[in-house]
Amino acid sequence: MTLGWGIATFAVVNISSPYLIILLLVISLPAVVFIFTESSPLYLLILLSFTSSYASYVFLFQYSLPVWLVMIAILVIFGFLFFYIEQKIGILGNRRLIYLVLFSLIQLEVFLILSYFLIDPVSLSLIIASMSYLFLGFCYTILAKHEDKSFVTYLVFALVIISAVFLFSQWGGLV
Repeated sequence: MTLGWGIATFAVVNISSPYLIILLLVISLPAVVFIFTESSPLYLLILLSFTSSYASYVFLFQYSLPVWLVMIAILVIFGFLFFYIEQKIGILGNRRLIYLVLFSLIQLEVFLILSYFLIDPVSLSLIIASMSYLFLGFCYTILAKHEDKSFVTYLVFALVIISAVFLFSQWGGLV
């Protein structure tokens, strides 16, 4: 459902550029398969974070939806996304709920802070997706104690993406 309304919002807003819509549809087709086969949670987390935050920014800026309603939507959506990730990684016990609430609130705060920057919603959504990738790395390396990658790898990659978005974004307007 999150994938559907994210893609629909992207298509409605970018109706004048069909190549972007086709690109997002091509990227989203594997996600449908991954949802039904319950595989590749990293791909699903990044794509759903991007499309959900893009739709939320569009609803906030272009359709003037109340901020409190968008905040509730962000909390619920990212709560479900992180619940799915924690379940796939295998985080159990009391820590699961604490980190679920913590990560959802941090994503909400990042969403609200980024709403003050005059950058287009695509760039803002890429930053939100990078933050989701960083949280996935934290869950995978620190909480689940997997040894094949270190948290520094996730941190460096997320910081490079966020820095590139800030450096190469067109500042000064939402259009």
